[in-house]
Amino acid sequence: MIIDQQGALKQYSMKSNLTLSTFSLFPAATVLAAIILCSSCQKSDRQVSNVSLTQQKMDVTNTAVEASSDDEENFELVMEDENNTESANASDSKVAGKTVTYSPSKDVYPHTKTIDYGTGFSNGIGTKKSGKIIITYFDSKADANGKYAVTTYDNYYVNGAHIEGSVQVNKIKNGTGKQVYLHLIDKKITDANGNIKDFKCNAQWNVIDWQGGSKNAYQITEHSTGKQTVNGTEGSFVTDTDNGNPIIKPFDCKRVQGILNFKINLGKGNKLDEVLDYGNGVCDNIVTLTINGASKEVTLPLRFWPLN
Repeated sequence: MIIDQQGALKQYSMKSNLTLSTFSLFPAATVLAAIILCSSCQKSDRQVSNVSLTQQKMDVTNTAVEASSDDEENFELVMEDENNTESANASDSKVAGKTVTYSPSKDVYPHTKTIDYGTGFSNGIGTKKSGKIIITYFDSKADANGKYAVTTYDNYYVNGAHIEGSVQVNKIKNGTGKQVYLHLIDKKITDANGNIKDFKCNAQWNVIDWQGGSKNAYQITEHSTGKQTVNGTEGSFVTDTDNGNPIIKPFDCKRVQGILNFKINLGKGNKLDEVLDYGNGVCDNIVTLTINGASKEVTLPLRFWPLN
């Protein structure tokens, strides 16, 4: 309608015998409405674009944080049997909605631990898992590189997102005789809408003495790269631990100290330099996030973009 009316206006304006009665077919109110409507459409398009870019900033930042800390959940699963000698040969044990199977037994190397969530299990916080996590354990002392565990996934879903890839953990000792764990992560996560997170991370976890304790925390350095594609729009990232501020994670807590540097590329010239500061030793989800020089205290994962 607007295009036809505007086209008609142009045709009438070109006629030399244009009369008041002819022009009255297109009252001023109609022209004004067309102008307002076009202006509104342009403004709406700008708003959608801004909202989409803001959402992309948040999504890619969250994915970068997820990639840098992805080794934590896997490491808990790998290590949960480390000091548990009870039922060493237990098989098909049902625990909290999952079946755990060892084959041939967990005192033989190599052996596998299969964690089977079946067709779906929801935990106390509403996370739904289905499919299998398969961890193969090796005798790290018998391997030149200290290969200790490799985790793979079989039709594994978390809240509807398909998890693929592998995580390898090597176990060695440093010059002081303390354990060092090397994590090599390669993962792809695809949600129900076809959006993809794809990342790789190499991390080194050194067992340290922390705050007067003995061998009670990990000092972590890591490097990760990855990309995220949402509705066909791709963003990429690179993260590195700050050389002077390695990450500290107590055995019984989250990351409480240390700094990660992020380089995020959202395409079309949109780039972010971010610094994630885990704080000064308090066990919580609160961090300080600095984005292109502006800092804000936030809670992870981000639920909204903290800066204008």
